[in-house]
Amino acid sequence: MSNATYPVRWTGGRAAVMLPEDINAANVGQIREELLGLINRGPVVLIVDMTTTASCDYAGAEALVRAYRRAVANGTQLRLVVPAGVVRHVLSGTGLDRMVSVYPSREAAIAAGLPVAQASAAGQPQLSQDLLDGIIGNLFQAGLSLQAALDTAHETGRQDILEALRYLDEAIQDIGDHIFTTGR
Repeated sequence: MSNATYPVRWTGGRAAVMLPEDINAANVGQIREELLGLINRGPVVLIVDMTTTASCDYAGAEALVRAYRRAVANGTQLRLVVPAGVVRHVLSGTGLDRMVSVYPSREAAIAAGLPVAQASAAGQPQLSQDLLDGIIGNLFQAGLSLQAALDTAHETGRQDILEALRYLDEAIQDIGDHIFTTGR
């Protein structure tokens, strides 16, 4: 983007964007719009490099969630580069780290290569892709809702919510394994 605020580098079907040191209410709207705009340009992979990001509030995590949803809808694989523990903690709190591949370095995210060819190219019906994407989105939303409920639940309810989150994590892992094994 010529008017991009954050550095973007395109290599083939892959785009990589470097986010700032702090992500908060002051810049989250601009970051969200830039990520959505990049995804709309159709990269096969979007690497969101948070190597220099020292802090990210929950509004920033929500911007990444919106980018993830748009990426799923557009067939773009979203990858996050997050070496900082504080930022990883915020992503874990939203459940995003269970849906998106998180790498310790940009090199690791690039080394993962391009995703396996789209399922429609392999002859699998588009309906299967849409159904799988819908399931992933619903599981992710359920996880966010449970995570929010965890903060207000009493001890007995907290145990039930934690168990439900474990089941969701297993389902998400199974779906991820299936996607990476079969290409969709």
